[in-house]
Amino acid sequence: MSALVEVALIRHGLPNRVEGVRRPDPGLTEDGFDQARAVADALALLPIRTIASSGLQRALQTAAPTAEKFGLTVDVDHDLAEFDMGEDYYIPIEDMIAEQDPRLDRWRAVVADPNMADAFAEFRQRVTVAVDRVAGATRAGIAAVFCHGGVIQACIEKALAGVRLPTAEPEYGSITRVTISADGAWNLRSLNEIHHLERYTAQRGERDELSR
Repeated sequence: MSALVEVALIRHGLPNRVEGVRRPDPGLTEDGFDQARAVADALALLPIRTIASSGLQRALQTAAPTAEKFGLTVDVDHDLAEFDMGEDYYIPIEDMIAEQDPRLDRWRAVVADPNMADAFAEFRQRVTVAVDRVAGATRAGIAAVFCHGGVIQACIEKALAGVRLPTAEPEYGSITRVTISADGAWNLRSLNEIHHLERYTAQRGERDELSR
């Protein structure tokens, strides 16, 4: 690893809803694929040298346009996977809030349960070590890591020396940047960048208007 490596942490695009499936692994919706292309456009002018992704479909599909644009292989690291609650559904949190889904309260109770503290600590350790590995394999330029909201939150917490930001929920397709120095110090460079998504959404709206 060079003296200082920047890691761009990209949350996957919007995935499909899945219910009644053990360990669901949904792919992206049409909007999610649009978000993935917007990410690739946003990263196009940066010196991306390494691309890594969790092994879940929503992250891999988000990584694909960026990998194609740079002609790079996606390095799959299963340690970048989201925390597994053991649920038989995947529903975007925004949908659960809008629908007042009672499962959201159960999910919040699990997150707040003191008995889960060790499991969450192990998760944070797993994912930040995985990001360290990606940075260590990046000799120059920027590493792009396609992952999940919980993974990015764990990285933010490490970069802020353990400070937790309750409002730091990354948006789908957002980019958060951290720097990692050769001595292992993490710093937060940016949080939840979404300018590329806003431009893409505006352009799509214009196309929809013209097609009517």
